[in-house]
Amino acid sequence: MAEARIIRKDLWQGMGNITSSDWCHAGQRLGLMVSVSSGKGSHAVIRDSRYPDIADIRGHITTIPRHLYKEINRTIFKQLLDFGVAEDDIWKALRVL
Repeated sequence: MAEARIIRKDLWQGMGNITSSDWCHAGQRLGLMVSVSSGKGSHAVIRDSRYPDIADIRGHITTIPRHLYKEINRTIFKQLLDFGVAEDDIWKALRVL
């Protein structure tokens, strides 16, 4: 079932083809900090640029694992929405709109 706050249901249904690289580029396009080397795993982190210190948990928005599937993509999308990014801005940053 689609998330109630998502307006563009057709795009929401096709989120299985988004890669971790797509999310990293989208984070940069949204003006957020993207770090691919701040952790010990094979993941990237999108952070609020107001809190650049990686030790400050207030800046953490979402973690992007290397291998993605539809549900993880949806979770990342919702975490960006929770942070306050507009839905259309996320779609545009992902270059699907």
